[in-house]
Formats: sequence, structure tokens, C-alpha cells
Amino acid sequence: MKNYNRFTGYVAITIMALVAISCESGIGGFDENGLALRAKGQENQSAKSVNLTVLVNDTFEGKFLYKIEIFDNNPAENSSVLLKSGVGSRDLHFTSNISVPEFHKTIYVRQTDPVKNQLVKAIDVSILTGNIVVDFGK
Repeated sequence: MKNYNRFTGYVAITIMALVAISCESGIGGFDENGLALRAKGQENQSAKSVNLTVLVNDTFEGKFLYKIEIFDNNPAENSSVLLKSGVGSRDLHFTSNISVPEFHKTIYVRQTDPVKNQLVKAIDVSILTGNIVVDFGK
């Protein structure tokens, strides 16, 4: 029984030490005000907001929905990150407000039709802000 109490005491001390270290070094993910901490290197980064409207190339005359995905890099690359996704059709345009980090010069929009054919368009966002319309019909 003494060994069990000694073991639980060591475990408790270890846990308290780890909690104290993580609170002081910001490992816990929040600062003393409860605000989320940023990863190293993100302190001075800002993002711009882009209102994106996607007009699909609807070859099925409005009968089906098309999957729309917005990526930070070319979706053919494994390192690309999906920023937003949704659906659209001839009569239902995909619209979304996207937050794009300032260092991204291009975002990629991919349309997937019901038979899994995909179209990808690269959109230059280095100088554009505000409203962007991506028309897959053109």
C-alpha cells in the first residue's frame, strides 16, 4: 500500500510540474487573457478577406449539385490545405467569405461534377481584395 501511495504521489507531482511548465511557456494554446496563441512565425502575419462567388460549368442543366473546394495550393499537391468547400449548380452559386493569409499569392478553386470530372482554376489574390467571381463556364 505504501508503494501505491508513493507512486501516485510521484504521478501527481509530475503532472503538476508539466502543467506549470506548459502554462509558463504558452504550450497550452492560450495566453493569460484566454486568447488563442499563434504558432511561431505568425506574430506579424495578417490576412485579407475575399468574398468568392463560383459559377459552375453546369453540363447537367441544373439537375445535380457540383462540389466546390477552395485550396491554398494546387490540390494536386499533397501539401495543399482545404480552406472552404460547398456545393453549387446552375441556379445555386457557391458563395463564401475566405480569409487568405497575406503571403498567399494564389488560391485554387476546384469544381467536381457528379461523374467525378474535375476542373481547377488558379486565382491570383496578391492584388485582389473584395469580391472575386470564378466562372467555370468560360
